[in-house]
Amino acid sequence: MSGTNAWLWLSGAIMVIVAVLHSTGGASSVLGPILARGNPHPDMAIAPELLRYLWHSLSAFMLLSAAVVVWPDTPPMLVLAIGVFWILLGLADIVTSRFAHPGWIPMSIAGALAIIGATR
Repeated sequence: MSGTNAWLWLSGAIMVIVAVLHSTGGASSVLGPILARGNPHPDMAIAPELLRYLWHSLSAFMLLSAAVVVWPDTPPMLVLAIGVFWILLGLADIVTSRFAHPGWIPMSIAGALAIIGATR
């Protein structure tokens, strides 16, 4: 893939938006209330810190995947794999939330755009 294209930039931009919303809004509206009730795993003292770490690590990996998608000359198969993974994240979100969590929409769109961009 020579350089990048608009499909990949759109995909990367959506990935960044999802990552920022996950790390900020999700942390305050989902993780915050869970941790406000106390340690969700009392037998494991590090559980609250570990949950915060894992929550924000997922956001960091979202940002990393956005960077890989828009990076010039990234192998198309890697971009394709990332696109498929984002679609799978969207499908997993549908299954686990039964459509209650809207995150599946931008995740699936980002994945589809990455796939389109990888094949152009």
